[in-house]
Amino acid sequence: MAVKKISLNPQTVGSWMTYKALTQKEKKDLKNYGRLWEVMAAGNLIPAKSHQARTVNFEYLPKDEKELSGFAQWLDSVFQGSSTFNKSTLKLVIEKKGSSKVTINFKEKKDPKESRDNTPTDMQEKGTTDVFNRVLEKNKRYASVQAMKDDGELMKELRKTFTSKGRKHDDKISGWMDTFFNQQDLFFLQKFAPSKWSTFEYNNQDFVHFFSDFIKKVKTAEGASVGKYTTWNPSDIWAVYDKTAVNKEIDESFKLDKDDPKLSKLNNLLINLLDNAQLVGISLKKIEGSNPHMEIMNTDAKSMKLAQVMELNMSDIDLEIDNIVKQELVTTYIKFAKTHTMNINLGDKKKFGNLTFNTQVKGTAAQGGQAPTNLVQKLLHKKGSSREFKNDHGSYPKQEDTLKKWEKKYVFVKQKAGQSWPSWDEFEDYLEDFYKDKKPQIAVSKLMQIDFYYDAFTNYATSRNSADFWISLLHLGMKVGDRFAPHAKIS
Repeated sequence: MAVKKISLNPQTVGSWMTYKALTQKEKKDLKNYGRLWEVMAAGNLIPAKSHQARTVNFEYLPKDEKELSGFAQWLDSVFQGSSTFNKSTLKLVIEKKGSSKVTINFKEKKDPKESRDNTPTDMQEKGTTDVFNRVLEKNKRYASVQAMKDDGELMKELRKTFTSKGRKHDDKISGWMDTFFNQQDLFFLQKFAPSKWSTFEYNNQDFVHFFSDFIKKVKTAEGASVGKYTTWNPSDIWAVYDKTAVNKEIDESFKLDKDDPKLSKLNNLLINLLDNAQLVGISLKKIEGSNPHMEIMNTDAKSMKLAQVMELNMSDIDLEIDNIVKQELVTTYIKFAKTHTMNINLGDKKKFGNLTFNTQVKGTAAQGGQAPTNLVQKLLHKKGSSREFKNDHGSYPKQEDTLKKWEKKYVFVKQKAGQSWPSWDEFEDYLEDFYKDKKPQIAVSKLMQIDFYYDAFTNYATSRNSADFWISLLHLGMKVGDRFAPHAKIS
């Protein structure tokens, strides 16, 4: 394309990446670059914040990622410059003699459908509690979703729940009705008789609140604190048969050691109560599809392991960690055959935070749970001698600083991840851009991930040890093992 000389700056680059800003002739010329015109038309240019800025941000649809390299040829023809496109970081640098360079950052455009069900967790759990309480306290029977919808008192309570605290999510109720029905159907109609059960209270507290306080005093066999309720027990609500008798049994069990209760004794008590159908904690997950089920966890050796992953080899486990070197992405994935996924990420990438380790059951909407980070770090450093990772963002540079100490670790992790990663010098420049763009939290999250995988690859070097490590990590997230409370999982 023959064009007049055009000065290189973020504003001119942005105008040539905006499809509707092109003339008819320019649009015709653009057709010589394959599907690039579609990518540009469907994308979204984020204008430079100031004339001093040297970067341009362009949002693209996920399906168009493989077409992004075409921008290099297109913009070179426009500016008569020299472009370098990095397919790992999705960054395009345009340079022109006599001009300063301009950097284009490509960012994935989020599908609006991804946020279509953003119902707060507390509303989901309270909605289930509303249904369970109708069954337990009013001795209701729901034979179908329609029967639930016909219960005016229940629907009134659900609307109140889904509009609590000034939040309006009552339009999401219909999407949760199948889940609410299946949860009560599995628990009450298929497993336990509702007329004999009630919501559990102990000393005028529901079980979750009672044990949230009690667990603070509980110690492991080694004398270590168990931690918060949520790190020990995934149960969202509890049901009890013969409340008075169970209260008495808990009192008798801890009468002599109320100030020094042991985890093994507490878990064994709950196992006995569950085995005798006297008390059950219930972990609630959204149910989608036609095959809901209830599973009893952590009551015996078999239920303290995930049978689907116990025999996996390292060849069955995929580590998808390329996001460490991509755009502003902060999530990496461990995928276990066709059964489970763990994602490691920064909960809110708009601010500093520590990494979280979340699990999901593949093929469902069921979140498996979050691994306690102190146990993750303990497992990571159980073998070997590498202790680089600290799940503490305060231990990492909050402003542009020397990053040289990460070069060795980056190169080592790169060798494990694949040679498509950029060189250390390119990656260092990439991180420095986040500090310059006032997004240091993203740089910090990427450094934390490098440290985590460096320790994992170093301390668990053999194929068998590595597989065992990732399986153990999954167990922590799924709250499976004698370290965690027995419970019923409905999903």
